[in-house]
Amino acid sequence: MRTLILHEDEPKMREWARILQGALQNHNLQVNLVDPSVGAGAPISTAQYELVIVLSSFRGLWRPIIPIAIDTLLKRCTRLEGKKGIAVVPQKLNSGKALRFLMHLMEVQGMMVGDFAAVRSPKEFSELAERFARLGSR
Repeated sequence: MRTLILHEDEPKMREWARILQGALQNHNLQVNLVDPSVGAGAPISTAQYELVIVLSSFRGLWRPIIPIAIDTLLKRCTRLEGKKGIAVVPQKLNSGKALRFLMHLMEVQGMMVGDFAAVRSPKEFSELAERFARLGSR
């Protein structure tokens, strides 16, 4: 199954995306990574992917703010309607609110969010990859 990971262009998120990519490839998934710097504003076709994972950080204590780069990256993606989606954010104070807002951004683009996770460290990706692979095979 083909999987797309959309992630923020930040060193920590790039590292986490690569670790998640390796964990998913161990479960026989074909994984591509895309960050906001790819294509310089050109549309990103998601037609060939069955599963789309959005990996984003957030800032703010009382009202979490997802970076505008993730919102514009999602808007650049075409054919997201009906795709299975997964939202992933780091585990911090108010990560639940950040997850809800990220899922809202994904659903506005027509994705069906099937799973979500707040991750403390990249070591959790091996367990999550199994869960994500099962979601994609349904």
